[in-house]
Amino acid sequence: MSIDDYARWLGRVALAVAIIMIGWGLSVLLSQPVTAWFTASATIWMALLLVSAFWQLRGSFTAIAALALATAVVSRLFSILRLNPPTSIAGLKPDDLDLMVATGPGVPGFELLGWFLGALVFVQFILRAASVAASADSREVSLNALALLFIRVYVGLMFVPHFGSHILGGPFQFKIYTFYFASLGMPLPAMQVALAGSIELICAIGLTLGLFTRPVALLGSVYLLISMLLGGHFQIGYVWALPQGGYEFGVFWAVMIAAFAVVGGGRNSVDRELWRSEPARRLLPSVVWKVLAS
Repeated sequence: MSIDDYARWLGRVALAVAIIMIGWGLSVLLSQPVTAWFTASATIWMALLLVSAFWQLRGSFTAIAALALATAVVSRLFSILRLNPPTSIAGLKPDDLDLMVATGPGVPGFELLGWFLGALVFVQFILRAASVAASADSREVSLNALALLFIRVYVGLMFVPHFGSHILGGPFQFKIYTFYFASLGMPLPAMQVALAGSIELICAIGLTLGLFTRPVALLGSVYLLISMLLGGHFQIGYVWALPQGGYEFGVFWAVMIAAFAVVGGGRNSVDRELWRSEPARRLLPSVVWKVLAS
């Protein structure tokens, strides 16, 4: 069997596992006392998981990235699900509440299935990348483009745990983060949580798929730096392992994302397919076209 044959076989396995994950998720929604908020979030993303699982059978890198994103979100939602949240949060410290909504307990075993599907997607990416690099005129150029693609998708997926908790997890998670933001002295904390989650969602989709890559990367980088500032991490110190966390990780993440504000989404991005079309060339102002058509 060739590398492409192995990749196609692995794509079918990933589709089967995705269907199992969706079936498991639906059984939880139908049998457990979940909120309408969580049900809506989970249903939308399970639908996207199904679409991307079929799409990736065509071998597109964008489809593989979309499957990785949907897998991460669905896995995150069910791994932090708290079916019986406490009736009162009085007396709990903000950091304790942050830990509570970030760790679950979730549906036992669901996160493990998510990691398994994620591993299948990763191996499929490696196989597709090896096939493309082997047939490319310039192997070095091809590998460089694929490396940038992998980094772009990875930094995009790092937003998933954050917006998954902030705006998709349901009213309990939203209430906790509103309280946490209020403890930091932020005005209108509920609005701030909604804004933060929305920016994180936009950045995750934009970076993972390579859609509006340059403006999204700029937004994400600035957002992370402001988050470090408002969260007091610059005052704590540099090292991330310090109590409450220094600014090391946040700045590193912001710099990695900022690179894509310069280089764009690359050859394996939605931007490349969408904005280089003839209608886009005719309709978009030249400055806008140059920014988007990376």
